[in-house]
Amino acid sequence: MLEKQTMERAIVLAAGTGSRLVSGEIAPKPLKPVAGVPLLVRILRTLRAEGIREVVVVTGYKEELIRGALAESSLGLSISFVSNTQYERKNGVSLLAAREHVVPGTLLTMADHLYAPAIVRRLAALDLPSRAAALAVDYDIPRCFDLDDATKVRVERGRIVDIGKEIPAYDALDTGVFRIGPSLVEALDRVYAAKGDCSLSEGVRALADEGMFFACDAGDARWIDVDTPAALEQAELLLRMFGDGLDRDVYPRPSERVAPVSRSWAAGYQPAADAE
Repeated sequence: MLEKQTMERAIVLAAGTGSRLVSGEIAPKPLKPVAGVPLLVRILRTLRAEGIREVVVVTGYKEELIRGALAESSLGLSISFVSNTQYERKNGVSLLAAREHVVPGTLLTMADHLYAPAIVRRLAALDLPSRAAALAVDYDIPRCFDLDDATKVRVERGRIVDIGKEIPAYDALDTGVFRIGPSLVEALDRVYAAKGDCSLSEGVRALADEGMFFACDAGDARWIDVDTPAALEQAELLLRMFGDGLDRDVYPRPSERVAPVSRSWAAGYQPAADAE
């Protein structure tokens, strides 16, 4: 039976070291400024704008800095924290640390993915069977900024059948935004019990084996995984071009047209008629 669920709670995974982006820096990755605003704050603003009222942030590496920064901000959200003391393990362990907060219709997001609000709206509008979960996926593979590092997804008849960075066949990409319930925690528990560690992709695959993980088409909504200095530069360019929500259809200023934008992120952008 299909179920319509209201999404008012989100879990944000912000426990990892993020060494490729902030190696040697004092502030952890979620507090890395992107166009002057910390990554995590940008994500929380998007969630608030889309009706999320309660956010659980899973912290680990330099967690005191993250908690202190959010305590000093005025985001209009009820924010609580969960500590993942095993933050050097895979990211599925972070979700297991927050298991008590996972209810049907929970939004799950990474602390290093920026995305247009439309992705949240599309996940919220999805009718799912009981126990099912969904991942927002991007079928426009050429527009990915860093395809080698992206998590690939194979979809059949609307359901995810495989996921991972190195899978041999795929037709979509993981945007890092999910709609989940307790069933994903149960799947991760099984993986952890067998391996002593677990990634989200492994949990998705385990639940997908039951036919219970659906793909939600992100459409033309823009997103980017801010995982490296090059991706940070690209994210800042996107924000200048398309606004803080990555959803504004505007022409970039002439000085920005020469920037190295991948054709993916220029989707929907065409130069003004008088541009050379």
